[in-house]
Formats: sequence, C-alpha cells, structure tokens
Amino acid sequence: MVATFAFIITNGTSTSPPADESQPPLPAASPLVSAPPKQSVKPAPAASTAKADRNPPATVKSAAPPNTGPVSPAFKRGQWIAVLDTYPTDAGLEADTLAKNLAARLIAQGVPAKALWAKGQYPGLASSSGVAVSDAWVVYLGPSSTSEGALDLCLAPKTQQAYTNAACPTYEPASSLG
Repeated sequence: MVATFAFIITNGTSTSPPADESQPPLPAASPLVSAPPKQSVKPAPAASTAKADRNPPATVKSAAPPNTGPVSPAFKRGQWIAVLDTYPTDAGLEADTLAKNLAARLIAQGVPAKALWAKGQYPGLASSSGVAVSDAWVVYLGPSSTSEGALDLCLAPKTQQAYTNAACPTYEPASSLG
C-alpha cells in the first residue's frame, strides 16, 4: 500500500491546473510515509581474506613423488630381487612412467617397491634364453640376501593385496646366469 501511494505521489497525474511556466516551480510535497532507510550491505568476506584473529590461509604444497629408487642401482653379488612387472621401452608405451607410477602406488600402500631401467647392465636379470634384459623398465622388490627372502617379499600379504602377481621371479642382478 505504501508503494502504491508513493507511486501515485511521484508519478501520478495531478488534478491541479497546469502551472504557469513563468512562475518558479514549487517544491514537491514530501510523502506522509517515508521509505525505510537504506541499509548498507557489507559484502561477505572473500574466502582468501584473513582475519586478524586467525592464521593466514595455509598454502597447499603438492606432495613430492615417492622415491622409486635410482634409475640404475648398483647390486652386489648375493643380492636378490623379485620382479613384479616389466615394461619394454620398444612397445610404444611410456615405460618409465608406467613403472614409476606402479612403484609409487605400491609404496603408497606400504610395499617397498622400486623401479629400474635395465639396459643390459645386469647380467643376472636375463630372459629365459639367458640374454640380459635390455631397454626395459622393471618394478622390483628387494634386494634381499637370498632368493627366498626376495620371494617372501613378493608373496607377503601386503604385497599381494596391493598387486596380485602369481609369478614372482627372483634374480641375482649382479651375477650372470650360469
């Protein structure tokens, strides 16, 4: 009702005769009901606005990738590893990325996996025909002092839950097959 009344006062037609244009205009009459005062609207603080009684927002740092071991670790005679998976570099895949990602996933689940790039430098890491593995990324567990120790690492429940692998071949990378 107030809005209708205000509209009529400010925009409505007047029943009084037209004013003489030679005379100065009369001030407009103020309405009987005044509009409520405008309230100042304070904008909500931005999410990044720090308050005086609070610590500034923490910056989020990306976690460093887990250590998947040296690309070409040095093994000694008598050290054994269990191979979980092999990624040949000539298969058109990003073998290094696949191997390091698998090792990182296993590490995140508490399995001490590592990734290495076999370029033929490990005579004991060979195919069934006795040829040293070359140009392949290998995800492995170990080293251990015995073949059985490396196999135990692979067959451990934690490892099998993280990466089921029925075959856990063990190798002595520093010693040639013979």
